[in-house]
Amino acid sequence: MKTYKEKFIVSKADCISAIDSSLPSVLGTYTIVKWMEITSAKCINQSLDLNKYITVGKQISIEHISMVKQSKKVEIVANIIKEENRAVFFEIKALCDSKVIATATHKRTKIPLKLLKRLT
Repeated sequence: MKTYKEKFIVSKADCISAIDSSLPSVLGTYTIVKWMEITSAKCINQSLDLNKYITVGKQISIEHISMVKQSKKVEIVANIIKEENRAVFFEIKALCDSKVIATATHKRTKIPLKLLKRLT
């Protein structure tokens, strides 16, 4: 099983207060999803021939368990659980102070670069 980790500090732009100032300055689910996708892509990119393929997110299912304040450090841990043909399946956790704040399953699809070149 391949694993990849990323860390980030929760900024003001990562908080739901960026959407509406009446909301608290806590980490938004949309930011967790963004970092889960980034971490998963970097995980598969370690073994992918990037001259021939990229991956795109196809599906994500997330459970946001706990709030995190601005300025806290969050770690995202992505694990590849299986690969089938062009599909890559992940289990992902987000942690803050060693506590799980979100979990997700994610599916990415390998896309040949030659296919993308036809679109541009």
